[in-house]
Amino acid sequence: MRAWMHTPQGELAEAVHGIGFVSTVDDPWPPAQPQLNRFPAMVYCSLNFFTQGAVALPGADGTLRALPDWVVSGPRTRPVASLTLAPLRTLGVVLYPDAFALLTGLAPAALQDRNDPASDLLDAGWADWPRALRACADEAAQLAWIEARLGARWRAVRARWDAGLGASLRRMAAPDGAATVPALGAELGIGARQAQRQYRSRVGLSPAQARRLQRMNAAVVALRDPDAPARTLADLAAELGYADQAHMARELRQLAGLPPSRLEAHIDTDREYWPYRL
Repeated sequence: MRAWMHTPQGELAEAVHGIGFVSTVDDPWPPAQPQLNRFPAMVYCSLNFFTQGAVALPGADGTLRALPDWVVSGPRTRPVASLTLAPLRTLGVVLYPDAFALLTGLAPAALQDRNDPASDLLDAGWADWPRALRACADEAAQLAWIEARLGARWRAVRARWDAGLGASLRRMAAPDGAATVPALGAELGIGARQAQRQYRSRVGLSPAQARRLQRMNAAVVALRDPDAPARTLADLAAELGYADQAHMARELRQLAGLPPSRLEAHIDTDREYWPYRL
């Protein structure tokens, strides 16, 4: 299995958190055990394209359903696991929800915890993506094409982007991030109710939901980072603004599926947790 993520630079980094690539085509098939792919909850929206293979996700009734090869995913408020149905080549464009709304014209709130066919949602300006990505010679060519196409789209809508709101979302888990709705409103120069409305409209989540997810993501990054300073889980919990270590453990269990100590071990050794390593 090979998985890696590219982080855009410059203005495109305002819109795109990362562009990830995954391939399992060189692995033995069929596998000895079902191949699961475990994803945490997250604030991001994504565009996912399968050039080879397929995966299935459980529907609302728990029944597995195969995803189409071109998928739009919204913010995720709970962890999810997909099942690999055939050897994969896939890529995903991970977008900040406020930028996703401008780039696609879609409301993140309407896509919360959904993975829907892109052909049913995206306008004609996106119709050439599947054909163009399949025509690319390799992942480097796909990456260059995506960055060129998204860069042009972002430049066309960037003047309508609320940079202040975007910055508040991106640093929400930082020590200087807004920890309460009144603090968020003060940071944005608006009232608390207006801050609530803007987040629900542009991010698709309440400020409290967004902070919860961003803080969990910061905890996961800290757990997987080999260069992070040595610290106890209690110290990490305090650094991220959790009430205590037990609070952080409950949050990670709900949003990533495991408490910190077990999650750290699975990130290091468990193939199913490859998304946490990107």
